Amino acid sequence: MDDDGKAPLSPAEFEGKRKDNANRAQLAFRRLVMANLTGSEHPLLVTCTYRDNQTDLRIGYRDFGAFIQALRYRYGASFRYIAVPEFQTRGAVHFHALFWGLPACLFDTERDTRLVAGLWGHGFVYMKMTDGNEKLSSYLAKYMAKSFVDHRLMNQKAYVCSRNLLRPQIQGGISNFGMDILLEEFGATTPEIDKSYDTHWLGTARHRIYKISTENPPK
Repeated sequence: MDDDGKAPLSPAEFEGKRKDNANRAQLAFRRLVMANLTGSEHPLLVTCTYRDNQTDLRIGYRDFGAFIQALRYRYGASFRYIAVPEFQTRGAVHFHALFWGLPACLFDTERDTRLVAGLWGHGFVYMKMTDGNEKLSSYLAKYMAKSFVDHRLMNQKAYVCSRNLLRPQIQGGISNFGMDILLEEFGATTPEIDKSYDTHWLGTARHRIYKISTENPPK
């Protein structure tokens, strides 16, 4: 028995719980990204890589933070971002990020000026202008889910984002189309619990609980 009187989890139960936690974290992460894809402003997709074989994520986060500060110094603090680390096959860290609010001309001029790569200062920077499609949330969540269960991220963040990143809002009377897409991809189309009840401030509210499959997570 554990200190709290509960029987310890078996290896299979522990692995299942870890996958459940990863799936819940991935779902919350995708909601966060999608909350920032609803406007007319399309984000830049940016990948920052290391020239050297930098394998220490703590140093990676420190360098990425310095990169953000350099961007703020040059372009102001109004832009927002979300970034996910990934380890390459050789073990080196690199970052996949979405940026909103940076000058649109950066994408057009980067190949000639290498300005953003110079601000990063540790290797190559790949930039792509996106169309703001919801699939971007799947793209970043794929790396976030890998990071969430990677032992090299022990006691480290699975992603970082700016404080001014828009957060998901739950509002009465608005169709949560994005959430329906996520639930469908996770194979959770039918709720196990589906109740409606009256609230003092929001009127009629609906409470649903879905069982998310851990066997066939979205790609």
